[in-house]
This record gives sequence, structure tokens and C-alpha cells, in this order.
Amino acid sequence: EGFAVEGSEVGMVVVVGRVVSMEKAATKSTYHIQDDSGELEVIQWLEEGTNQPEFSEGSPVKVIGSIRTQGEKKHIMAFKISPVPTQEEYDAHMLEIVYTHLKLRQLQQKINGQIGATDGSLSNSMMGGGLGVQGAPVSNSAGQSFGNKNYDQVYSMIRQSMDETGLDRDSIFNQLRMKMSKVEMDNRLDFLSSEGHIYSTIDEDHFKTTDGD
Repeated sequence: EGFAVEGSEVGMVVVVGRVVSMEKAATKSTYHIQDDSGELEVIQWLEEGTNQPEFSEGSPVKVIGSIRTQGEKKHIMAFKISPVPTQEEYDAHMLEIVYTHLKLRQLQQKINGQIGATDGSLSNSMMGGGLGVQGAPVSNSAGQSFGNKNYDQVYSMIRQSMDETGLDRDSIFNQLRMKMSKVEMDNRLDFLSSEGHIYSTIDEDHFKTTDGD
């Protein structure tokens, strides 16, 4: 089965649920996560030389990742798995889901009104990039805007990098040091990562955008 919201296929998701089971191999961890919609398989590839956190059965977690297909089976490739420490954070995620449903429905109605009947499909760029992403719709173009020029500058710089390992933290700061402090840059990177717009590659200091080629 596909992953869809309001009849629209999604490519990136934010899922909050509980760990049903966990299997660890040399190169990856495989989780089965139960949320209110059902059970999902989540694969997180392990980075050499790093100690990624592990989550036991029953642990509430937040997963940011992209939908992948292997054979006829779909799973989530996790960019980040983090704990959900409070009920308030879970409730906030549920509100984000409701908000996303309403925005998608509104967008569908607007599109249908402009161009007539459609097949009901929307690109990921029109969906804000995932189930739990807040703010303006995410565009796959280099002109993406988060409503704040500092976030835009960091994101655009990472997206324009042609390096397979992504752009490193020091290079980003060297180009932006006249516009923001290192702490401010780190906060921008943390935000973009937590919202699923960028992810770390070979280590915690190299980044690529999730909508890159």
C-alpha cells in the first residue's frame, strides 16, 4: 500500500509512534513502529564510528524519513529517530497532522477550482514535505523560502553543493560568518534537520537536502 494524505502520495513523512520491535545488524537497525494508522517498518542505516541511540520496545519515538520501496514492500528510511519525552510533544504532532490535512484539502480545492477536475495527485513539493512539517509549503526549487532569510541562506547553500558527501558545517559558517554567529548557524541547521529538510551524511557535520537529486 502507498502512503497518502487526502488522496495525495507523500514522499517524506514525520511519524510519531511506539517501538513494537527492533532488530540490529552490522550496518542498519530495523524498527517496527506502531502509530494510530497502523504498523510501519523503519530502517536506519548506521554511520561508522558513531553511536546512534537505540530505542527499546515500547519506547515512544519520532521518525523523520522518506518513503522507499524494496520489491513490492514500502518502508521508511529514517534520517533521524528521536525520543518523544512528553505527552505534550505527542499532542503537538497530532495537531500538526490535523493542520496538514486541512491545508492539503484547501490546496486540492483551490487547484480543482482553477484547472477543473484532476486526478487528485499532488507533488511532494506542494505538500510541505511531510505529514508533520509546519509553515509554508516546501518547494523543490532553489528558490525555497521558510519565511526567514537566515534559514533560506543555509538551506540554499546546502542544496547547491554538488559534493556527494554534502556540505560541511565549517564551509557553511565560513560563507555566512558575516551574516550570523556560529550558534545561530547551528540553530538553523538543527531546525532544518529536525523538520526533515536536510540530513547528515558521513558524519554529524556534513549535510545534504532531502529533496536533492
